[in-house]
Amino acid sequence: MSTTEKLAKFVIESKFDSYPEEASSQIKKSILDGIGTCLESTIRPIGRIISEFTEELGGNADSRLLGSGIETSAVNAAFANGVLTHGADYDDSGKGFGHTACVLMPTVLALGEQYKLSGKSIMDAFTVGFEVGSKVGLNIGADHYERGWHKTSTMGALGGAAAASRILDLSVDETRAALGIATSTASGVRANFGYMTKPYHPGNSARGGIVSAMLAKKGFSANPSSIEGRHGYFAVFGDLQANLDGVTENLGNPLAICNAIRIKPWPCCAGTHAALTCLEEISAETKINPDDIAEVEVLISQEPLEIAPNMWDPQTGFNGKFSLWYVIAAYLLDNKLDINSFSDRKVLRSKAQDLIGRINIKQHNDFAHLPSRAIESARFNEISIKMNDGTVLSHRVEIGRHLQGEDVKTKFRDNARLAGLSKAQIERLIGLIDNLEDVEDVTSIVDASIANVATGID
Repeated sequence: MSTTEKLAKFVIESKFDSYPEEASSQIKKSILDGIGTCLESTIRPIGRIISEFTEELGGNADSRLLGSGIETSAVNAAFANGVLTHGADYDDSGKGFGHTACVLMPTVLALGEQYKLSGKSIMDAFTVGFEVGSKVGLNIGADHYERGWHKTSTMGALGGAAAASRILDLSVDETRAALGIATSTASGVRANFGYMTKPYHPGNSARGGIVSAMLAKKGFSANPSSIEGRHGYFAVFGDLQANLDGVTENLGNPLAICNAIRIKPWPCCAGTHAALTCLEEISAETKINPDDIAEVEVLISQEPLEIAPNMWDPQTGFNGKFSLWYVIAAYLLDNKLDINSFSDRKVLRSKAQDLIGRINIKQHNDFAHLPSRAIESARFNEISIKMNDGTVLSHRVEIGRHLQGEDVKTKFRDNARLAGLSKAQIERLIGLIDNLEDVEDVTSIVDASIANVATGID
């Protein structure tokens, strides 16, 4: 049985009578955090652009944009909500998948609203979508990302198609076709990191996943071996370390979603979070006056201009999210980093630009000249802050921290409040997602996500 067929059978035939607690909690926190980051983006310039664009597109009023409540087709809603969820680069990430909620949440919620589906149904679709995207991502080879592909987008195309196929109740053969169509939808290059086109990537994957499933349901054909074929997905996107057999090995056992989701504490590229955690831990021990800093040396495993946050000369707030140099400078100047750190004004302020010039980021000698596959798991940050009086503050962090437990809900409350949701709406949403398997119609989730409208909530 081919890889594509095995994946299709898993997508359609898997039974989820109940979820392990670690799977259920991961699904729910991803969806909740994704709704929150989507809402936060609605008040940004990207939110205005996407709202206007969606209204111009029109479409059958089957689904809505979160926050604004604009009515459009499920395809258009998935695209818009996908862009917005990733709009501030504040959304979650999932092992192997890349950013998770920005593809899967818009996909399952748009179709869920159109077909008045239960919370349990969208949980099932989310689960198979993550399984497919994650298993492919974990086995495509480390050089896939290093060559410039955006994993969220390339894995997301398959994950979105799997989730949509599950919701539309396709046959196994139709799902193979949907996955085949999705292989020709997969795209997204890292050159667009630091610009609005990066959030376009997951929006495009969410839209493409639904389109792939809808076309397949109507009999649109694709190579049934599109993933493993001679000129298929793995041949194009994989590298010499790609492991095709690993994609379907132990498929669903255990579920890939278990303990896989990481919720961001800071609204910037995850590639900066080890450094931020390092600075956070240094600052907890020693108060640093930025005026007394002579220089900052940062040692990392990768070549600095090959990392995701490689914009050494940021000129906009959006650029700043992808500049390890700026993120370090901003934290040292303000002793914190939050959504207000990424305005154009904050990035261009003279103190930030001056401190950026004193930050030297280098590849550690132990990793120089090694191929990316050899350093994929070594994403540490070792920071030495040299003060004018000769004092040196040094610290090393292997991996950035992520939010857990009540902190995830606190972040959601902050983002939803910014978008204009009332306290009652916010708590209603938290309650619905906490008990997602008991929700009869996910339209209630979208209802509670619309800002400044009557929702029937007391």
